[in-house]
Amino acid sequence: MKYSMKKIAGLIGLAFAAMMSLATMNGAVAATSDAYRFTLAGPVVSESGGRSIVSVTLLQGDRPVTGAIIIESRADMAPIGMAGMTAPIKPLGEQPPGIYRFEIENGSVWKKLDNWSLSFSAKVQGVAQTVTGSVIVKLVP
Repeated sequence: MKYSMKKIAGLIGLAFAAMMSLATMNGAVAATSDAYRFTLAGPVVSESGGRSIVSVTLLQGDRPVTGAIIIESRADMAPIGMAGMTAPIKPLGEQPPGIYRFEIENGSVWKKLDNWSLSFSAKVQGVAQTVTGSVIVKLVP
């Protein structure tokens, strides 16, 4: 079978266009965990017994992410050089959508106002890697 150079060039061009189209589509669907960050969603609410309620938002760009599954959370005093000092942290769920609330029992660990690091790991639909991040917050015992 004989093909002209014009026909071969056309087939190569068509194949290249198809590959580029697929690469672009895959790039739009497959987000990376680097595109996400956790931020405080409001003021810390201090409760009796040395407990604090902290609300965070998981953002992709400037948009809140709803439906993320928080698989790990940690409260520690790394900002003041004491990462080994941890406090119990309990997830309180997502309410309203896009706001993830946590209860930290820091009063039994540290008896003065100080900075704490809250670290989170989350699974987000459509993202293969685990999304991680942290916020620094001042907690009252």
